[in-house]
Amino acid sequence: MLVGAVTLLPSVGGVGYRASSARRSRPVTPPGAGAGAARGVRAVKRPFRPLRVAVGTRASVDGASPAPPAVDAQDSAEPASATQSATAAAASPPAADAPSPKLACPICLQPFAASAIDANRCLGCDRTFPTSGGVADLCLDANGAAGTYVEPQKSGTRLFQSDVISGVYENGWRQSFAWAGFPGEEEETRFALDYMRSAAKGGVVLDVSCGSGLFSRRFAASGEFAHVVASDFSDNMMKQARAYCQEDPQLAAAMGESTSVGNTKLSFVRADVGRLPFATGSLDAVHAGAAMHCWPSPAAAVAEISRVLKPGGVFVASTFLDPTAILGDAFGGDAAVQPLSALFRESGVGTGGAFNQFWTERELMDLTTGMCGLVGFERQRSRQFILFKVSKPARANP
Repeated sequence: MLVGAVTLLPSVGGVGYRASSARRSRPVTPPGAGAGAARGVRAVKRPFRPLRVAVGTRASVDGASPAPPAVDAQDSAEPASATQSATAAAASPPAADAPSPKLACPICLQPFAASAIDANRCLGCDRTFPTSGGVADLCLDANGAAGTYVEPQKSGTRLFQSDVISGVYENGWRQSFAWAGFPGEEEETRFALDYMRSAAKGGVVLDVSCGSGLFSRRFAASGEFAHVVASDFSDNMMKQARAYCQEDPQLAAAMGESTSVGNTKLSFVRADVGRLPFATGSLDAVHAGAAMHCWPSPAAAVAEISRVLKPGGVFVASTFLDPTAILGDAFGGDAAVQPLSALFRESGVGTGGAFNQFWTERELMDLTTGMCGLVGFERQRSRQFILFKVSKPARANP
């Protein structure tokens, strides 16, 4: 049984995966938005709205409150649709003092003197970081600074720098995650918004390791946040993310200077999750969708996320549990299959290609709450899919 589960994993080349029954087409943005084909791949228009069917989940752990409520078809308090948000934006211009990301030098972690993302000069080390094609490059190797030095990279990092992968990611690749229990991008967006809303509504959200901007677009279209930053280490993914947004007039407006979707601004920053170029305590929420299994150093990344979150801010992420999680569901919990899980993970089976590692739920809890100072672990889970939330502790009153 275990071997059968492993054989469904994407191959090293990333092309030989088993496609799910989901449509192999890139989800498009809100109805009425202009959407063209990208890189010669036909885009199929689909309604942009949260699904109203909740996947099966298990109760949260660590004494936290239950996972977000199941979606009820009769729920009259559903968030406004993207089209409604855009209509509201046309009627009311964004506030001049709306929250915006506080970018910082990735070397000194000193905030830049100017707030605009095209004026990124550090007064500490005197390095200037370029903005090209609407993407601010705030990685250490920006502008060819690495010269002949080549940073060693794991396969999960190298793979997603390919322009081929950036082109197919939303045209079959991401949809294939259904075999692992991922409920689909619209339902995942709904879960993430439920987790982020209380801490980040009207604030600044960083969608880190955003890939082609699958969730960045949805967060911006929701109109619930003042500013959404789409960020990835891959230059090709950043270009693709911005290109997809430019296809939609409403999202393209959010990238401009004076208009936005539901008063939400949208910007693009190339960044290394292990050295985030944001001021300490400056972000209301950080989201990482199906990314942690690709990070070369998850501990360094989560520590950085903890650093940039405001007190009370939230980190929301989804990733892959190891295949024994499916057996744990059937046999009364992960503890029952822990020895088998340890053998699987020590073997390295299934890693390589897109996967640097798989996770256990306990590891995710220990990494975020034990090592990195976050609290209140909550999660939703189905088969190998897990989406969790943790929070930065609020400051105690003096």
